[in-house]
Amino acid sequence: MIRAAVLLTLLGAGLLAFPYLWPFLTERERIESWLATHRAAGAIALVVLNAIQVVIAPLPGALLGWISGYWFGPWWGSLLTWLGVSLGNGVAMVLARVLGRPLLIAFLPRERLARMERLIQRYGLTVVIVVFLLPFTPDDLLAWAIGLSPLPLIPAFAVSTLARLIHVWIANAIGAYLRSGELFWLAVAALLSVGALLLAWRIAWMARFSPLEIYREDAS
Repeated sequence: MIRAAVLLTLLGAGLLAFPYLWPFLTERERIESWLATHRAAGAIALVVLNAIQVVIAPLPGALLGWISGYWFGPWWGSLLTWLGVSLGNGVAMVLARVLGRPLLIAFLPRERLARMERLIQRYGLTVVIVVFLLPFTPDDLLAWAIGLSPLPLIPAFAVSTLARLIHVWIANAIGAYLRSGELFWLAVAALLSVGALLLAWRIAWMARFSPLEIYREDAS
């Protein structure tokens, strides 16, 4: 009930703001003019949005990465995105550790959260590295699961933040390609994606952990 109320509130706020935001977001000249005079504000907003999407996930993280790569370039865009997701990552872990399970399960998908917790208990930091390297994994949910686990927060935060960096580069390289049309950035994104996939499977193999357990609903 609480989770549904929060989602409905976010949806309502989005619908109310949409008519005002859409013209701004679709006019390239207007955005470029605004960023030319409000570069710092745009950068701060991007960091905050990335942190929010990790904590409450109202926006797809990859989409924000494309936007940052498009408007700020692959290097500055990656830095801003990484700062934001790192901030959100840390906030989610600390909140989970402070608030505890009884309150969190009212907002988070209980079964998926429990599955992440079981995998952490079984494989430790290996799961953290593999989940943040592989695509289409519940990586934001993992930050909450880490906070609920007995893992020490500082090493877990450091490992997850570094592992997130690869997908930050991938998303921003795609954004740079969308802006410039240069195939070089598309090739960078493809190579990083393949490299992240191979690295994740190699680490999992060394720990005798099947990454397929992340995706299986019945993992136990």
